[in-house]
Amino acid sequence: MTSSLRATRRAFSLMLGSAMVGGVSACGLSGTGGRGITFRMGLRTALAPGETVRGEFTTDTGWRVRLSSGLMVLGPIYLFENASPLQSQAAVLRRMNVENASPLQSQAAVLRRMTEWLVPTARAHEGDFFSGGRVLGEWDREVVYDVLAGGGEAQVLGRSPGIAGLARSFSLLLQPPSKALGAEGAALNGRSVVLEGTAFRQEQRVPFRVALDFPPPLALQRVDFVPIEADLDDEGLFVVEVQPHRWFEGAHFDRLEVPANGAPVEVTPETQVHRALSVNLRRYTAFSGTWEPA
Repeated sequence: MTSSLRATRRAFSLMLGSAMVGGVSACGLSGTGGRGITFRMGLRTALAPGETVRGEFTTDTGWRVRLSSGLMVLGPIYLFENASPLQSQAAVLRRMNVENASPLQSQAAVLRRMTEWLVPTARAHEGDFFSGGRVLGEWDREVVYDVLAGGGEAQVLGRSPGIAGLARSFSLLLQPPSKALGAEGAALNGRSVVLEGTAFRQEQRVPFRVALDFPPPLALQRVDFVPIEADLDDEGLFVVEVQPHRWFEGAHFDRLEVPANGAPVEVTPETQVHRALSVNLRRYTAFSGTWEPA
C-alpha cells in the first residue's frame, strides 16, 4: 500500500472518528440520542426490481445483464445524523453527459462534479463533519465483498460502536485493496472493483470484464451521503445494500467490440461503458441501507 493511500485512509478515519467522539462528548452518554451503543454492520446485494436472482437485471438502455462474478473493496462506512444533501442533486446528476463526451472531457466533468458535490464545506462545531452532522455509527475497516454471494442473507462484518438515535444518511469509501486484506485483496490485483458478466439485447451478446480503480484523492473515493432512516440501538443490524442494477445505467454495450473468438471484452477506461460505471458507482443511488432491530 502506498504512503499516499495510507494517508488518505488515516485522514478519513481520524476526521470522522473525531466527529463521533465529539458527538458523544456533546450529548453525553445518557438519555435517548446520546447513549453509547454497540450494533452490527453488514453487507448484502439488493435484487433489482421485479427480479429473483441477484446480479441479473435489465438496464435503462435495454440490455439484459447477467453478472457471473463481482468483487469490490468497501469501507470504512459511517452513519450520520443529518439527512442526505444529495437527494436534491438527483436531477442534476442524471443530466451528466457520460454518453457522448470524450474520455478527457468525461474525466474532467467527473472530477469537477465529485469535488463540488462530494466535498461539502466542513463545519467545525459539536463534532460536525462535512454536512452530515454527528457520526452516530462506524465501521472503520475495509472488506472485500463478493457481490453475488450470500443468497439474500446479510454478510455480518462485526460489531460497531455508535450513539443511539436516528441516522439519516451514510457514507462509504471505494478504494484499492490494502495488503491487510491478504489473499482476499490479492484476488482483485490492485483494483477497486472487478466485474464479469454478459449483456444481451435481441441477437446481440456481449461478454465483458471490467476493472475499476478508485485511487486517491479522497473526493473520488467517497460515496456521500446515502439516504437512510435507521433508529440505531443496541444489538441491531445495519445493512449496506449494494445496487448493481444501478451501476449500469446509461451503459451502451453495443459500443464495445467483441473479439472474433467470442472472448470477453476487456472494458477499458476509454470506453463509454467504463465511464458510465465509474460515475454510477460513486452516486448515492449505487447503495442503500436498511436497519434491522435486535
